[in-house]
Amino acid sequence: MTFPHSTVPLFVYGSLRPGMALWSAISAHVVDSTTATVRGRLHWHVGMEWPLLVLADDELGVVHGDLLSLVPGDAVNRVIVDEELRYGYDARWLPVSTDAGEVEALVLVWSRDDECGPEIAGGDYASAGGPTG
Repeated sequence: MTFPHSTVPLFVYGSLRPGMALWSAISAHVVDSTTATVRGRLHWHVGMEWPLLVLADDELGVVHGDLLSLVPGDAVNRVIVDEELRYGYDARWLPVSTDAGEVEALVLVWSRDDECGPEIAGGDYASAGGPTG
């Protein structure tokens, strides 16, 4: 018999990162956090308020963030659905790189062709001055 994982791996790169604006909405459900990267490009939303992760065909783009181990539940689902998916992000399972190796994790990506502003230099929202919580 196979049991579901007790935690959900979620790669965060914007306002859900530790210390950022929405961190307090999920922090009570985080069991573990480690720095991580994913292939792609990070852009500002046209309003320059939050980041959009766009998957890239090339191998050069790297987005910096954190890999969270979340206890699944309604509170976490509400944050992801209410605060992220309804704004246009898609949830995808993608390879995420950590110091311990590569793992599959849930990543919220921007798959639309609209609302993309300038690229965030270095692929790191926290270094670019994103709002903190």
